[in-house]
Amino acid sequence: MLRSGQNQGQLLARSLAQLTRGIASSKKTTRKQEKQSPKLPKRPVVEMPLEEPLNANYLSKTLGSNYKAWVTALEKHPELKTLKRKDLINSYDTLKSLKYSVDDILGKPMIIYYGATTLANRYSVLQECGFHNVTIQTLAKYVTVVNKPIEVLKSHNYIPFDVKVAERLAGLFTDINLSVDMRELDNESITLKSLRQSLLNAYLRERLKMDESDLQKLWRVYTRVRHKSFRAVQDTVELLTNELNFSAERIRKNCFLLYSDADNVRRILREIPTIDSQDIREIGFRRPKILMSTCDSLKQTLQHVNAFGISEDAVLRCLEVLTLGPDTVLERLRDLQEIEEFQVLGTNPRVLRLVHYQNKARVRLDYLNQLRVRCASLHILSCGSEAFAKFARDGSDRTKGRDIVVYLGKVLSKDVQVLRNLLSRHPNWCHIPLLHVKQCLEYLRAKKFKLSEIFANIHLLLYPIKRIEEKLHLLQLPDAQEELQLPVADFHSLSNNEILTLILYLIESEFHFTGDGIWTEQHTHHVENFNNLLPDFPESLNKVYKYGVKPADKLVMQHL
Repeated sequence: MLRSGQNQGQLLARSLAQLTRGIASSKKTTRKQEKQSPKLPKRPVVEMPLEEPLNANYLSKTLGSNYKAWVTALEKHPELKTLKRKDLINSYDTLKSLKYSVDDILGKPMIIYYGATTLANRYSVLQECGFHNVTIQTLAKYVTVVNKPIEVLKSHNYIPFDVKVAERLAGLFTDINLSVDMRELDNESITLKSLRQSLLNAYLRERLKMDESDLQKLWRVYTRVRHKSFRAVQDTVELLTNELNFSAERIRKNCFLLYSDADNVRRILREIPTIDSQDIREIGFRRPKILMSTCDSLKQTLQHVNAFGISEDAVLRCLEVLTLGPDTVLERLRDLQEIEEFQVLGTNPRVLRLVHYQNKARVRLDYLNQLRVRCASLHILSCGSEAFAKFARDGSDRTKGRDIVVYLGKVLSKDVQVLRNLLSRHPNWCHIPLLHVKQCLEYLRAKKFKLSEIFANIHLLLYPIKRIEEKLHLLQLPDAQEELQLPVADFHSLSNNEILTLILYLIESEFHFTGDGIWTEQHTHHVENFNNLLPDFPESLNKVYKYGVKPADKLVMQHL
């Protein structure tokens, strides 16, 4: 708090005196040339590769068969054109491994529209149920087939008559003894789907201690689990409990894990053993949903993040980004370069929260801009709805300053706490948008001021660039130098540090050293505090500026 206008004036008078004495003494010694700190590297703009829709020429060359056959298939099933090429190849490779030919595929072209994992799983389910010949037509009609009664499937020769389906399926669970009445399940009038669900319920009750409410939630929310191969379910549960130390309770709370691919999880453990030195097992335990992503997707996402100069430490601060598709991550990272308010947060260790919540952040940013709220922090753009609503309702256009000190810490290579201690001398520094701080710093760098010189006058980054330009121009006028009574021959005799200090002094002298100089005409606020904003300036000008009277009202007004 200001004790009085007189005290503030004396403080600034002493400051200017110290500056003058410093100028005089600097003429007697040889200045050492200071190396400029390197600029932070610009983040690359990684372009999204454009992919043409699937066409008959590509399909015939890649998968085989003749061009006309694929033209006919695409005309009959135009949705195939929307399939991504990598997904097409994966599905084709799976079908090929199951001994289906290209001609088989052309008989049921939409079969290739299903994902590779789905195809492999459905084939396994039919084999587990005793189907002796799984044709591509049968695989394509999987959903219809499993909804048929077992006796019907046997009558159509899908399953041999001598196969005891219930007993065969129950025998697949080798790690426990199912507590189930097999006589009830031997009724072949029930559908294959109902039989499998009953047996899976018995396994989950026994193995994971699921009660009726757990099972009801499972079938209501995670319906796809009912189509999961029994061997695959058992393999997944064993992997989660033995390799990742998941308890039965944790699996119950994350039932979607039952649909994860155990082989894919093993690949993740093997090929991505750590992220920023943290064991992937611990990461998977903390955010189980990550284990649902394919290993290739995770590797690609990490590559995209690295390509944008974002450290893996940032990934640990927002593990949810690993649950997004790599193409989505790449597109959102690219968008960070196009929105200034997002771009300035690029060095923030929590920047990936903007990637994960980017759609929400965009809407919030537009909304705050309409309200003319300038200080939108990363936290406010990505926090919960209640916290954002409170921020918008309170109408307090300020942050806690974290984004500013983190940004400046990176650019100036300074400790965050040191920066906070310096900046907090100005009572309204948290009302200045990070984007303005960045633009002001870039402006001063363009004027050839070194980072160390900017750091020595760090509060100048809070001031409107227009005012800085005006005072920089004013200092070059001979009349201004005469009014300030500086012991130098001309403007060029001043050091950069001295110039910045004088600019700061001139701006605030115009506002009677209240601190109001930081506000633009569009954003005028009353400043109640102005604690040690300027460096402690010294005494040689005390007689001239005893009460902190600003230099030459007439001169200042004349040249503004």
